[in-house]
Parts: sequence; structure tokens; C-alpha cells
Amino acid sequence: MKNFIKVAVLFFAIITMQNVWASTIFSKDVKCPICENNFKITVLGSYTTFGAMKDFQRYGAIGPFYEVMINSCPKCHYSGFNRDFDKTFTEETKTEILQILEPYKKAKMNDVLESEIAAEIHIYLGEKNDRIANIYLVASYLLKYDTNQVEKRKELQKECITYLQKAIENQEYEETEIATIYYLIGELYRRIGEFDNAIKYFDMALNDENKADWLEEIATEQKEMAIAKDDKNDI
Repeated sequence: MKNFIKVAVLFFAIITMQNVWASTIFSKDVKCPICENNFKITVLGSYTTFGAMKDFQRYGAIGPFYEVMINSCPKCHYSGFNRDFDKTFTEETKTEILQILEPYKKAKMNDVLESEIAAEIHIYLGEKNDRIANIYLVASYLLKYDTNQVEKRKELQKECITYLQKAIENQEYEETEIATIYYLIGELYRRIGEFDNAIKYFDMALNDENKADWLEEIATEQKEMAIAKDDKNDI
């Protein structure tokens, strides 16, 4: 699977050109690669998209697009993307992942917690920073409208920023993509109320000579919101 942020950026750039039609949901039988428990996960096949928000979250008739992106074993709580249930681990790795899962043995699982566990496992496995950033970004989408969990949502957005910055440091992006990542970092800083950092990254995006054509307008608009100290999150 391609780098998520790259896919999100490409999607954001072409949403005015086309929609993706149809909507299907199906179940898939999987075996947990840690405890070998057999269970079913929900998989979203096709969906209808009308556009994307300023943090690249898709909207439209997308069904449980983000809710089913991460799945969790009901027995040991191993969590990950659909493809992560096809992995094979050594006994040593299984033991170490079980140690990661130990604090969650009696936890009441939900979509956000599944994402946080998946992120911990991906960090342990040394996955790309962009992929880890993706997990935290998706988790933050799940709390976009939850006024009772604003601090949790901001915590997830901060984690996403951290791993986007690490991805840049580790040269995980092409030169033509970095301005868009600067923009996303700036937008996430704006949403958590760190306006000076938001303005800094919006400027970095705007001043990047390799930025995409569509970035100028949106980065300028969101920078104005940061200047006005507007941390609106539902856009």
C-alpha cells in the first residue's frame, strides 16, 4: 500500500475533478498473527466521496471509512490495518508485542484506542514515520465533532505532527511533496491552538518553490485563520 499521506495529498488535489461512486461493505475472515484467534473484520469496498476537509479528511457517502481502517483482535487486542493481519512474526516478536498489549487486556475497546494500539505496534516494528502519522491523523478524524474529547483529539494531532516531522527528517517524501506536508503540519498546529507554529509552517509551505499549484490559496486561507487565532476543527 502506498504511503497514506501521499495518497491523501493526491486525493485532495483531484477532488474537484471526479467523484468515486458505489458503496459496499463486507466481512473478511482473519487470523490474529499474535494469538491465532480467528475472527471477522469489516472491510469497506467502494464508497462515494464528495470532497475533503482542510486536514485531508474525506467526506461524503463514505460509510465507516475511517472506523474500519484499523481493526483489533477481540482476544489479545492486536490492532492494525487489514494487511497487518496477514503478517507472520517470530516467537520473540510475538512475545514483545504481547508486552505492548498487556496494559490493554481489560480495556474497553473503541476505534480511537484501536488506532493508538496500532500506532504503538507500528512504532515498535519500525514502520515508516508517515504511516504512523497516518494512524494518529485518522484517529483525530474520529473525534472531530466530539466536544467531550477535545484534549484527546489534540493529543492525537500532536502525535501526528511529531511523526510528520520525523518523516521529513528521515527524507520519506519527494521534494515536490514536502510543501504539502508543511501545510498539513501548520493546519494541525492551528487546530490545537499553537498559532505561532502554525504560521511558521504555513510560511514554509508557501515559500517552498516546489509546492503544488493548488496549495497557494488554501495555505494562505488557513494562515489567515491562524493569525486570527481561530482553532476551528470541523472544517
